[in-house]
Amino acid sequence: MDLKNTKTYLTKNNFFPSKKLGQNFLINQNICQEIVKAVDTKNVDLIIEIGPGLGSITDFLIDKKVELILIEFDKRLNEFLNKRFIDIKQIKIINNDVLKVSLDELVKQYKNPIIVSNLPYSISSQVLFQFMECNKIRKGYFMLQKEMVERIKAKPKTKNYNGFSAAFNYYCDVKNIMTLNGKNFEPQPDVDSVFIEIIKNNKNYDSKFIKFLNESFKMKRKTLYNNLKTLYGNQTLKVLKDKNISETIRAEELSTEALFNLYKTLDKNEK
Repeated sequence: MDLKNTKTYLTKNNFFPSKKLGQNFLINQNICQEIVKAVDTKNVDLIIEIGPGLGSITDFLIDKKVELILIEFDKRLNEFLNKRFIDIKQIKIINNDVLKVSLDELVKQYKNPIIVSNLPYSISSQVLFQFMECNKIRKGYFMLQKEMVERIKAKPKTKNYNGFSAAFNYYCDVKNIMTLNGKNFEPQPDVDSVFIEIIKNNKNYDSKFIKFLNESFKMKRKTLYNNLKTLYGNQTLKVLKDKNISETIRAEELSTEALFNLYKTLDKNEK
């Protein structure tokens, strides 16, 4: 497909990108090619592409000779993609909201699946946690709003560091691959986007730790003690003192390792 004529194609076919679904189509073919070049498919037996849109990245993923599952929520795009890739046997298309798809179920017969996605900004954080929760998927490549990437990579004692950052700091290694301005998309967003690689480490995902992080950072102006005492009650202050953590400290002042160690102690005492 000639991506230079994406706008013409959309107009000609009365297709108006949905603001509600956060649709911004990549229209720079060279960028699409560079994105796929950066995707490491060594030993990969499945690529899940979330939100393929018009198939601009899919075109190049096909060359990887790996089985592809496309998850597209928009019925109009689903029909378009089915017609466009009707003869490509390595592609399966699912017309569904990705947040309602069980990734565990989808990948259960595969050994080394990965995700590639130009994510709608509105659901990016939810999809990232969905990826994190699926133990079998160890690696993902995501196009995200620059501000979102800054939060993911934020370190303690910085303004962007929050529970979201802490979770990714603890469970993943995140690498920026390229930054794109709005001119590479149709319609043109007002913000820059960053294509990143996320590789999970060997730590086992613990949903209770995520709940702990959410509580720790719930009210940023409150101390860690005040945020956690609603969850752990009277033992909170004692555990903080045992670990030489001031009761006036805020969550953003602690490293993810320190937060995890605190969580394990509080959780153990709770049982």
